[in-house]
Amino acid sequence: MTLKTPRTRPRHPAFFTSAPPVRALAVAPAVALSAALSAAFTLVLGLAAPAQAQVTVKPDGQWRSLTTAGLTVNSGNTRSTALNVALDTVRVTESSRWSALGQLLYTDSAGQTTGERALVSSQYNGDFEPWRTTFAFVQAAGLTDRPANTRNRVSLSTGLGAHLLRRPGEFWDVWAGVSVASESYVRPVDFDGTFRKSLTDTGLVLAQEANLRLSPSTTLRQKLVLLPSLRESSLVRTEFDGQVSVAVSERVSLSTGLSLRHTTRPAPGKRATDLTLVTGLSLRYD
Repeated sequence: MTLKTPRTRPRHPAFFTSAPPVRALAVAPAVALSAALSAAFTLVLGLAAPAQAQVTVKPDGQWRSLTTAGLTVNSGNTRSTALNVALDTVRVTESSRWSALGQLLYTDSAGQTTGERALVSSQYNGDFEPWRTTFAFVQAAGLTDRPANTRNRVSLSTGLGAHLLRRPGEFWDVWAGVSVASESYVRPVDFDGTFRKSLTDTGLVLAQEANLRLSPSTTLRQKLVLLPSLRESSLVRTEFDGQVSVAVSERVSLSTGLSLRHTTRPAPGKRATDLTLVTGLSLRYD
């Protein structure tokens, strides 16, 4: 399957599609690949394409949320289904930020499931007073992705970060810390000659996230996370999510999101990289 980025905007807000994960990508080193995708996505989609709406960020202590959905159904000579649903919520004050995310992705082709990922995560950032330029964070997350060989994965992370940019409606943060994760696999994975069906691991967290306004109606949000293992030296996970939005009304936006997941230890018969492009509609609740 070849993934092609749309070059034109949808002609009607009711039109939305969701592309299934691509598992046939030739993989460069994880950091270089994600950095290149991040730069290309920011430059091309951020300046020229409609994309995923952003949850409103106001430092007033109120919870705000954003729901995004995309669906594609094909029948006849080609039978396929692709569904993506996400809920993003955030609560921001002058000195803290608490966010939560839930996401469900399902794809099938010719009756075979090719994507089945469910994710829930929550992160709290608390600024150090009185400077408010640095912060401490704690994050908890749970994931299941059976087609990618992850039966379940639960992780807890904590560390320190810094605000590179913070102004009304925009931010750019970087952070680093340690993470403990417990995961089980659908198929055993080879770790230095030993096949395991589960692993409890300690690693590092190196991440950056930005929410930027490109124009009065267009915003960009992107996040890059590197998860090198301290226990298994050759195990590194890379996660990249890029989202751009163009508003069509006060609450509704056209959406496009790019998601990349890479591991240096794929299961036998599995590709090291999953790449997903999803377009749809987003509805904001303030």
